[in-house]
Amino acid sequence: MTYFERLTDGLQLHEVAMFMLGGLLFIVLLFLIVLFALRKRQLKPLLLFFLIPIVMLGWPSIAKIQLNQEGLTLVNNLKELEKHPDDEALQSKVEQSIQVLEEKNVNAPDKLADIARAKYLLGEDKGALETINKIPEADKAVLGVAELQRAIRATQDLERKLEKAKASPTPESLDILKITKTQIEADHKFSEHVRLQRYVNESDSLIKRNR
Repeated sequence: MTYFERLTDGLQLHEVAMFMLGGLLFIVLLFLIVLFALRKRQLKPLLLFFLIPIVMLGWPSIAKIQLNQEGLTLVNNLKELEKHPDDEALQSKVEQSIQVLEEKNVNAPDKLADIARAKYLLGEDKGALETINKIPEADKAVLGVAELQRAIRATQDLERKLEKAKASPTPESLDILKITKTQIEADHKFSEHVRLQRYVNESDSLIKRNR
C-alpha cells in the first residue's frame, strides 16, 4: 500500500474528500497569508478562515484515530481470548471489533491479518480464509498469514477426522486420527494455535478411551 492508501485506509469517501480538500485549502490559506504579509495587508480576517480546513482535516483524523484504536482493541482482546477461548464476553468483543473494521472496509494487510486470526479463533474458518485472500502475496509471509492459512487447513482436516472417529470409533478411523494428530504434534509451529491444540487434545482423549 502507498502512504496515502495507508493514511486513508478505512475512511469513508466523504471523509477522504474532506481530508484532501481541507489540506488543499490549508495550503491555499498559507499562500494567501504570505501574500498578504508581503503586501502589508491586515491578516486577521484571513486567519478566521483557518477554522474551515482545521475542521475538514480534524474530522477524518478523529475517524482514523478511532479506527486505529479499534484495531488495537481487537489485538488486545485477541490475546486474551487465546488465553481464555471459552470466555463468551471476550468472544463478543472480538466479534464487535471485526464488524466495525469490516464495515469500514479496511485493507491494510496487518489489520486484515488480525481479522483473519480472530475469525479463525472464533471458528469461522471460511471467513478467515476469505480475509487472507485479500492480503497481497508479498505481505503474507511477513505477517505470518501463510502459516495461519496452513494451520486453518490442518484444523479443518483434524476436526473432520475427529468428528468421523467420534461418530464411528473403528480401529481404522482411530488410526487415521492418530496419524494426523501425530503429524500436527511434530510440527512445532502449530503449537501456538490454541484452537488446533484443543482438537489435538480431544483427539488424544478419544484415542485413549478407545484403546
